[in-house]
Amino acid sequence: MVRSTVVLLAILLLSSVPTVVATAEPAKPRIAVFPLAGDAAADVREKVGFSIRSKFATDGTYESIDGVTMAEAVADGAAVTLAARPEDLRRLIDHEKPAVLIWGELVGGTPTSVAGATIRLKVLDLRQAGAQPTDVVKKLADPTDLRFAVEEIVQTVAGVGPIRRPNENEVIDDETSKALWTTNPNLIANGDFSGGGEWHAILEARKDRVEPAKALPAADRANIHTLAPGKDEKPNPVLAMVLSRNAAESTGLACLSSPIAIKPGRRYRISFRYKSDGPTAHVFVKGYTTGEDLKGGKAERECFRTQVPPAGPTDGQWRTAVADINPHHPAFAVESLRVDLYAYLSPGTILWDDVVVKDVGPLASKGKDDAIEKPPTRPTGVK
Repeated sequence: MVRSTVVLLAILLLSSVPTVVATAEPAKPRIAVFPLAGDAAADVREKVGFSIRSKFATDGTYESIDGVTMAEAVADGAAVTLAARPEDLRRLIDHEKPAVLIWGELVGGTPTSVAGATIRLKVLDLRQAGAQPTDVVKKLADPTDLRFAVEEIVQTVAGVGPIRRPNENEVIDDETSKALWTTNPNLIANGDFSGGGEWHAILEARKDRVEPAKALPAADRANIHTLAPGKDEKPNPVLAMVLSRNAAESTGLACLSSPIAIKPGRRYRISFRYKSDGPTAHVFVKGYTTGEDLKGGKAERECFRTQVPPAGPTDGQWRTAVADINPHHPAFAVESLRVDLYAYLSPGTILWDDVVVKDVGPLASKGKDDAIEKPPTRPTGVK
């Protein structure tokens, strides 16, 4: 009798304990980046593929299928070229349940570097019924371009947020910088687009001087267009860029300023306004040193780059962006800057105005970038 009572009490006690059910976090959609084809060195192609997978992992929206698994999926030795059919690629990796497929090629470059190479990719979101692959083309003039190209590639996939680097472009708005921003001159020539020249539109190998025009530019062109004034307003000239879908989804369209001479050890600040009905605005500030061209003459060589975080359509409103610039390089003196107004991702029209760059005080920080490395040096006495 006593034993039965104890058992009954134990059952009642256990039944009163709340049941704890372990719930797993929802699985992230998976990205399949196939090994790149192309005539670039195998190690360089592998590095680019690794960079793309790593950037997806850093963003955190997606889970990248690891490189070993992807290599095993195509272990028969057949290169996954741009001509590969999506249905064939899907069969190769379907057991990993990817949501997005990325494949393509890396051509050009050097035996050890992406300098001079071109990335050509196709990106296909399998979650979209009837979706067709998006073409992405990125040219890499030097190794520092790889980081930015990879970020732009990653951002073509739905759900990936803007890439931010607060240590590189955070505005340190102390009393000194406020005063210098108010009193120092604008170093950008024709930053208000009141005249022609000083800016060049770049699309692949094409480079056009930007000039005033009465109408908006044709597709994949840029000009200085004067907006009709509103009530109690003056006519407002702006830099207008129109992107076709082909250009927006591949190389994008850029407008590059004339060079700005700068002083060593100084911090600069950029401010600009933009208005977009589709294209993503992505502004870079590039730094240059003096190098040699193939004939031994003096030439401008890019050695520094920072970016303002990209932003999409503005819903018919003008937006203002402000960022600090800390020009530096571990081996070269950054002697001049150029502003690169870049638009991509979606077709449409984007307008730019009031581009300002000013000296605002001493250098504040030096962002670490693994893509910027000291060049090899020769031992003493070796020529």
